[in-house]
Amino acid sequence: MQNMRVLRLAGIGTIACWVLLWLQLRPSFGQQASPTATTTATVRKLPPVHLDGQYFTRDGKRFLPVGAHWVPAKTAMQWPVQWDPKDIEADFAKMHELGYSIVRFDMMWAWFEPRPGDYNPVAFQQLDYFISLAHKYQIYLHPSLFIGGEVGEAYWDVPWRHGRHPHSDPEMLRLETNLAAEFGRRYANESAIIAWDLTDEPPFWIVQAQTTDAMAINWTRLIAGAIRREDKLHAIVVGTSGEETGHGPFRPDNIAKEVDFFSVHPFTIYSSDLFPDPMLSERGTYGAAFEIALSSGAGRPAMIHEMGGSTAQYSPERVALYDRLQVYSGLAAGSIGVDLWCYTDASPEQFHKAPYLRTPQETRWGMTTWDRQDKPLATEFKKFSKIVSQLDLTGVKPAPAEVAILIPGEWARTHGDFSRFGLTGPEVTPYVSTFDGDAMPGQAPPSTGADNEWLMSSALNSFILAHRAGLKADFPREYDDWAKRPMLFLPSPLTSTASVIAHVHSDFYEKARKYVEGGGFLYASVAADAAIPDMETIFGARLVDTAVVSEVTLKIVEPFGGLKPGDTFHFSVPGANPRMWGSLLEIKGGKVIAEDQDGRPALVANTIGAGKTLLSAYPVETYLANTPSAFEKPESTHRIYEAFRNWTGVKGAFQSDQPSVEVTSLRGDGRGYAVVVNHSAQAYKVTISTSLPVKSIRQIGPESSKALPVEGFNWKMDLEPYEAAIVEWK
Repeated sequence: MQNMRVLRLAGIGTIACWVLLWLQLRPSFGQQASPTATTTATVRKLPPVHLDGQYFTRDGKRFLPVGAHWVPAKTAMQWPVQWDPKDIEADFAKMHELGYSIVRFDMMWAWFEPRPGDYNPVAFQQLDYFISLAHKYQIYLHPSLFIGGEVGEAYWDVPWRHGRHPHSDPEMLRLETNLAAEFGRRYANESAIIAWDLTDEPPFWIVQAQTTDAMAINWTRLIAGAIRREDKLHAIVVGTSGEETGHGPFRPDNIAKEVDFFSVHPFTIYSSDLFPDPMLSERGTYGAAFEIALSSGAGRPAMIHEMGGSTAQYSPERVALYDRLQVYSGLAAGSIGVDLWCYTDASPEQFHKAPYLRTPQETRWGMTTWDRQDKPLATEFKKFSKIVSQLDLTGVKPAPAEVAILIPGEWARTHGDFSRFGLTGPEVTPYVSTFDGDAMPGQAPPSTGADNEWLMSSALNSFILAHRAGLKADFPREYDDWAKRPMLFLPSPLTSTASVIAHVHSDFYEKARKYVEGGGFLYASVAADAAIPDMETIFGARLVDTAVVSEVTLKIVEPFGGLKPGDTFHFSVPGANPRMWGSLLEIKGGKVIAEDQDGRPALVANTIGAGKTLLSAYPVETYLANTPSAFEKPESTHRIYEAFRNWTGVKGAFQSDQPSVEVTSLRGDGRGYAVVVNHSAQAYKVTISTSLPVKSIRQIGPESSKALPVEGFNWKMDLEPYEAAIVEWK
């Protein structure tokens, strides 16, 4: 795991010394690595696992694999050369006790391939030993290949790379595909392996800033293809971290055709650009759900691969609560499993050497202490494991979203792909994009970091506001089938014009008009940097000029979906630029619902055809995105979304009477599960309502379940601060 993005380029380690150790100690490793006869003769073998498109299945039954990443306490990343099979087995026994059904671990590239094309038999013997333990303790293995970057700022290099780029150099690619094929050949039918992770947190940290979209796609295609040539059983993932929120080259939209599922590493504590909050906060504990929903929008299911907090930085109790909310909320968003970072703390002797010497926070990420004592997270994880093991996921899938928060086609497309530019046939004077100029030899890539942050922070806060308003949101891409959702949200900068990746295409608004005329409901917010063709047709208003402001107050002047005249919403404007300022509007048939502090139109409702629209003259989502701890204080912006929902008549499948209590469902035919998550520090007696014909409710506990009385379409629950629960409904 690499927690702080600035660390990725900071250091390069080497394990050339491992090669020398192997040459000296090869016989003893070979003897120690072999599993004992009693182990292989008496255990029940794990059944093969398949991915059915939504969840993992074994023996014909769906299940959620849960566990953590294993880095041993005493030997850390040197475990292959400080081989201790008894200590490793003790770890597996402890993981079994905690309820693990999956463990992810690192396959050190230089250990498996000490010289180009020369494979270390001892490394494979050690992997065979892991396989024997997996069967014995009924824990599936999830190997992460080509490591690579792991723990703090460390990069464990191959000694023969000689400065070559692992994602693009032809010889490096040949060697990588050959090794990937070797793994596939040796373990094609091994049922103890749940899936192959092609590598951890790409791009490789040593070449992060030098890796393009094309390199990421080609590398993934080659490595995955090499495995699939030999191995038809195991699913494939790339263990990405922040590539979706950071618009990195390994983002889901680029690699979707090459993998079977996606990975997210929602370390919100190291993403203050999106989460300017305490670790245990409402926005922070939506991180996993947001990344799962954003990634899944590219067309594959997604899994929480790494997540957590260090008890060298935060109290063990708060880390346990933080992870609790994240895993339940992520599960509700559609996560197909949970693999936390990480199993154990580092032992004190590791503090004296890199990488732990240089990264103190890495010493205390475990759910157990270095000597296998349970920390609060271990206790919480045991409960979670017992609860999810009771779920019958047959015919169940994440409930459809009521709200589509659109992701621009420019954001989703591969850099350099001009296929949706509307250009046809040969042209005498060819179109050349200055934005895509780096597709030309010698050109530098554009800098899009600030533009992407603008888009992602707005999308995140719109996602949270929708949930607080009792609406489930997802993130279809601009050129996908977004119109099947009853509501479509375009928070600024989707309505902007200057940044190519942050807004929709000009011809989108024709599709939006037809969507609304056909009965869809469209909400949009604009900043001064907005441009909407034929805007008055859709929204009943048009842009006039910039509204330069430092403070904004929206005052309701007409009753609207539960909002009353005199209700107000106040925002501090976090910057003096067109992305933060609002827009002056001229009304062209719409109805003014709210005015700003100067009496100008601020919220405008309109009806066209069978549908309805609501327009905000200010980018309220961007204001919240730039407000530290925005949801840890009285915050009511979600009432605007809620009022629009009430006006349109859209009803969520489940909703709570407390905006900080999320209720999201996994739905089957006449049955399913509602996941209830209290993202707040307050205890609540909540009333949960449903639009579904629910007859019975049963709250699932780790040891037993209890029926909850249903009154019509409602039931009540007592929730402690930061509590989460799963209820089965029929």
